[in-house]
Amino acid sequence: MTRPPILCISANPAIDRRLRVPGLILGSVSRAQSAQALPGGKAAHVAMSVKALGTRAVWIGFIGGANGEAVVEGLRQLEIDVVPIKTRSSTRLNVEVIEDSGRITEILEPGSPPDEEERSRMISRLTEGLHNEWRGAPVVISGSLPPGTPPEFYKELIVVAHANGSRALLDTSGEALRTCIESKPSFIKPNRSEAEALVGHRISDFDSAIVAARDAIKRGARSTAVTLGAEGLIWLESEAGPAWVARPPQLQPISTVACGDATVAGFAFAFAEQMAGEKALRLAAACGAANCLAKLEGRISAADVEALIPRIQISQR
Repeated sequence: MTRPPILCISANPAIDRRLRVPGLILGSVSRAQSAQALPGGKAAHVAMSVKALGTRAVWIGFIGGANGEAVVEGLRQLEIDVVPIKTRSSTRLNVEVIEDSGRITEILEPGSPPDEEERSRMISRLTEGLHNEWRGAPVVISGSLPPGTPPEFYKELIVVAHANGSRALLDTSGEALRTCIESKPSFIKPNRSEAEALVGHRISDFDSAIVAARDAIKRGARSTAVTLGAEGLIWLESEAGPAWVARPPQLQPISTVACGDATVAGFAFAFAEQMAGEKALRLAAACGAANCLAKLEGRISAADVEALIPRIQISQR
């Protein structure tokens, strides 16, 4: 039997323009040493990481204009299956400035909202695919919603996934997360600031992150991981399960952009492979750490993941 792919849904994709400069001084002219245009958005990074783990990735996203076509072409060059949902508005352009010191400054365009008919086409295509060629595929919904897009849109996608027997993994923030958590996503992965905004209290350590994750599960999430940057992450596998803590080894990161997306890809892969507990968490944490070593965000190496898996420290609280 053919293994189902992992579906990566993007409501707000982008072309990421990456510039390298010696140093960035606000209010003055900076000359870039190099420039790259890369397919971006959180779902794209998840799809890249999934592909690196050896599983078929299907990226489904709103695409408009020349920027949108560049996203499609860039993903297809990486052998990621692309299902474009065409929009009248153009896909956004983001700018990432990397200084020689390693400091990264990102300027993210807001994006333009897909209209009701375009949103309907994405929901219909997902429904059709989960009935047919994508039956049983985990559905990863990642990233921000363009301004003006109703937060209930993600909720509709979660409902479609659950109605077709698929897990729905949600990685978003703000009003979209607050609204959609009520639809009981199978898994959410806020970072520290996103979790703080959701639950309304500060997260200073693993214990306070676990408290926030328990709060998220009370609000509807079936499973919650909270990422804490270089410190690691915590994971409540279920309401009744233990609180897991993962600490990665100390690394010299090339960039930390998309580490959370690689972590989500690790969880999605683990769930698709029926992994649970320590094994699933170790893989997900290793994927996030491997992204620190990748030359481009989301382009993790399977060899790095394998090397990092035994170096992840796992404990329970």
